[in-house]
Amino acid sequence: MKREILDVVFENERFTAGFTTRFGGVSEAAYEGLNLGDHVGDRAWSVAKNREILANRLGISVQNLKFMRQIHSDVVFALSNLNEPVPECDAIVSNLRGAALCVLVADCSPVLLIDERRGVAAAAHAGRAGVMKRICTKAVHEMARGYGCKMSDIRAFVGPNIKSGCYEIGELDVGEFARYKADGRFDMDAALRDEFAALGVRDARFSKICAHCDERYFSYRRDGITGRFCGFVLIK
Repeated sequence: MKREILDVVFENERFTAGFTTRFGGVSEAAYEGLNLGDHVGDRAWSVAKNREILANRLGISVQNLKFMRQIHSDVVFALSNLNEPVPECDAIVSNLRGAALCVLVADCSPVLLIDERRGVAAAAHAGRAGVMKRICTKAVHEMARGYGCKMSDIRAFVGPNIKSGCYEIGELDVGEFARYKADGRFDMDAALRDEFAALGVRDARFSKICAHCDERYFSYRRDGITGRFCGFVLIK
């Protein structure tokens, strides 16, 4: 089993984007490894050190790692100043050089959006709730409204998440998203593929990794008490 701290899925002179694993950190017990979540019961010192490890790997100040206070909402925040705090939201958009936009997950879909032409990026937290609230659509619309991005220029990267074979939701009513439900299981990737297609985002890439099955990643449904890995996109 490979023990890389992170998996870079896109890199050029303007961006570095990827997903962390649980390797390389200092957290212990249920959070063992590179837990980046500060809301799951881990020691604050351990989380701070883990974030420092990630920042060092990316070559930036730890203050430039921009983590959201995620609440399973459809709120998108446009970061216009590196010193401003990030509020409760589930997507963050920016064009600030030196900022690394981060999304924490442990089964949900970490989504990274990049427009190379305009130097704009976004990170979105798309669990079932986010998918149903179309958080990615709202993030893409903010990229277009606030930064002049064109849908056809945007690349999307969906990281390791819980795949449909493991994502049991039973009799839960998902309304119009019932077409992505079969035998009591929900397919987030299929819903996101259709969402990006409807937006006109033609370049959407999906990790084949199931976070629930692959122990290189934290999984809430597998372990209950556990840490969080992240998707990140650094604007250079």
